[in-house]
Amino acid sequence: MVQEAYSPVGANYASTSTTCDFKLGGRSIGADGTEWIYVQADGAITKYDCVGVDENFQATAVTSTIGGAAWLPGFAQVAFADNEYGWVATRGSNIYVRAKSAVPDSQLYVGTSGTAAGVVVSTSATGRVALNGVVLVTTASAGTAEAIEILATHPFFTA
Repeated sequence: MVQEAYSPVGANYASTSTTCDFKLGGRSIGADGTEWIYVQADGAITKYDCVGVDENFQATAVTSTIGGAAWLPGFAQVAFADNEYGWVATRGSNIYVRAKSAVPDSQLYVGTSGTAAGVVVSTSATGRVALNGVVLVTTASAGTAEAIEILATHPFFTA
């Protein structure tokens, strides 16, 4: 169920809380055309992970299974402990994602086939799921996953 966008007073996109301070699934408009959704973490989420948000607004670091289930993609701009509440970006510019072995303007993929949960790459492999509507602004090296700026227009997963 998609909630209407609003800009709640006191929304802080750079922090999490152990208490539910806003309506789960609530949306907010931020700077640089960003849109945010209020979620609860279903497991620990690393800062800049690509996450999947399910119908109950539970966010999980994305894997092939989550991407294949076509959950809503989001991008955690802060780390979450399990069960913490906070905002994840769903679109806009000047947001970041953990990436490796990825180049600007290429198709992005998610999945645990050789890649950690929450990390995007630009090479297809068995078991990976496409992340559409998102482009990297700079190149991500083949080493450890790093925070890379993205532009997200209308992101969605396709198996």
